[in-house]
Amino acid sequence: ISENKTIIAMTSADIDDHNPYIKKYKNKIVKSANLFKTDIDSEDDIRRGELQKVFINLAGYLIEKKGENLEITYVESIEGHSTF
Repeated sequence: ISENKTIIAMTSADIDDHNPYIKKYKNKIVKSANLFKTDIDSEDDIRRGELQKVFINLAGYLIEKKGENLEITYVESIEGHSTF
């Protein structure tokens, strides 16, 4: 975002993996992520619901150069639970 600041970020997309999970995922932080929808050919354990789905609203790093030092901050919001 500037000469001394870098952001590395990721978010979940709306992916139909044929898991029987009923809740529809909607990203409330990065609204443009809701525009990407795709269908994948998932493994049998996913289709049977044996794995728990996790949605990442936003996760990433803010890297700032401050003098001779680097300050790295990790931020995440996963299904409404945030960590700094």
